Amino acid sequence: MKRALIPPLTLLFPTVALAQAPVADTAVEPPPAAVQSITGPEIGGHLRFLASDLMRGREAGSPEARLTAEYLASHLTAISAEPLGDPGRGGRTYLQRFMLESSTPLSAGSELTLTLAPDRSKRVIECKLGVDYIYGPQGVAGGEVEADVVFAGYGRHKPDQNINDYEGLHVRNKFVLVYQGEPGDGGAGAGRRGAGDKLKTAVEHGALGLLIIAPPGVAGEPLPPSPAAMFGFDRPRVSLGSPPATIPAIALTPAIRDLLVPALNLPKIDTAADQPRMRPFPPAGALRVHFTHAVKREPREDRNVVGFLPGADPQKKNEIVVFSAHYDHEGVDDKGQIYNGSDDNASGTSGVLEVAQAFGAAPRPARSVAFLWVSGEEKGLLGSQWFADHQALPEGMKIVADINLDMISRNDGTKIGATPSPSHPDYNTLVADAAVATKAEGLEMLFDSDPYYARTDSYNFAAKGVPVIFFFAGLHEDYHKPTDDFEKADLEKAARVARAAFRLGWKTAQAAEAPKKIQAQPAAQPAAQP
Repeated sequence: MKRALIPPLTLLFPTVALAQAPVADTAVEPPPAAVQSITGPEIGGHLRFLASDLMRGREAGSPEARLTAEYLASHLTAISAEPLGDPGRGGRTYLQRFMLESSTPLSAGSELTLTLAPDRSKRVIECKLGVDYIYGPQGVAGGEVEADVVFAGYGRHKPDQNINDYEGLHVRNKFVLVYQGEPGDGGAGAGRRGAGDKLKTAVEHGALGLLIIAPPGVAGEPLPPSPAAMFGFDRPRVSLGSPPATIPAIALTPAIRDLLVPALNLPKIDTAADQPRMRPFPPAGALRVHFTHAVKREPREDRNVVGFLPGADPQKKNEIVVFSAHYDHEGVDDKGQIYNGSDDNASGTSGVLEVAQAFGAAPRPARSVAFLWVSGEEKGLLGSQWFADHQALPEGMKIVADINLDMISRNDGTKIGATPSPSHPDYNTLVADAAVATKAEGLEMLFDSDPYYARTDSYNFAAKGVPVIFFFAGLHEDYHKPTDDFEKADLEKAARVARAAFRLGWKTAQAAEAPKKIQAQPAAQPAAQP
């Protein structure tokens, strides 16, 4: 259907046989007609559909994501790409399926009861989530647990400093009660990193959970407004399969602390920063905890879409140049607002579609060229992680480059960001060649995107040692908001970036050597004045 809309291509490439013919090894410049076939209106045609309300934000694993995958696969069929997905009826398909799990921690299912019994008396303290306690629910194993509590001072184990607050304690299959911060800091070390270290130490000692309180005499910080929502309750988290479970780290308010300290005879805050141990410890059974964490789990099936055009050179065709983009976005929020994700990343998805069409109409370069659209990027680069770990390539083939397009239709129309920069350890020949390709399209390539290097799908290729480049036009006021709509897209900029990516991919597919890491050449110094 696309070719029927573009009569000039029929005239320039009049027969299928000519389109499939190889090009000379020395032809590192792409066919002009193929470059010119990538246009703003065609980018806009894809983008208008992908970022429409009909697609409801293309959330990973949703029916709309499945529709998007079929749309992309249909275009691979149109260019006669060979499929690289899962087996299906009649052979391989363009779809690579992978399973996700949606885990929603339920605030209504969180319960915490403390039972004080330091002597013959017993006191039961029913704690309310968001009022008396809070914890980060994501990744906590669901279920119900009851156990004794052991006090472990500040919960430290630092062998290099000869500090071990767990010395002589038996905390396996028990909860551990610790003070936040460090001795002598007035409880100031209450940040996430400090709590994370205490949690890690508790896990290493076999604890079932961690209770954290401000030291006696320290005011402690009040819980934030709407703490349950802030800490991620009642919000689904999507992962590849079941996420690894962790134990809860439960922060108790000063009001609950003030009930525990006198009943358990806990020590006052220590002003000697190097005190290794804190005594006395409450006797066994003096404090028990009953904790319940509820999680709603739902399996989801998601899809990557991938196909390739075989190269013309008998040896080099086993080396694959990949163009990639993620097609998923954020879906619909609780208020019914649709996150259309026009720039993020219907723009990159559309750009790769146009690049695929251009390669499909042109003679075959030496190396093979693949087109990959992944899902689950917004959930943590999940689709590209799955693809990188499950590359079902034809025997003897390997990926030698990844050119990734993510958010290419906003901000200054004459500039495009790229990473890795010359100062990045993964700088490579792709980036050096990209400077030429972008210049040919009137774009200034900026090396301002290194902070985002690990935040897009090319990172999972780089982790496998594949040279990559990530084209990125930068953040804007509509990033991850319902206002990232088609009407705000700079279609001509997206087309220029896609044409530059095509030029780069063509040169890479034709070059004598595959891309490799290099060191940037130092800038020339001005001659010394006599």
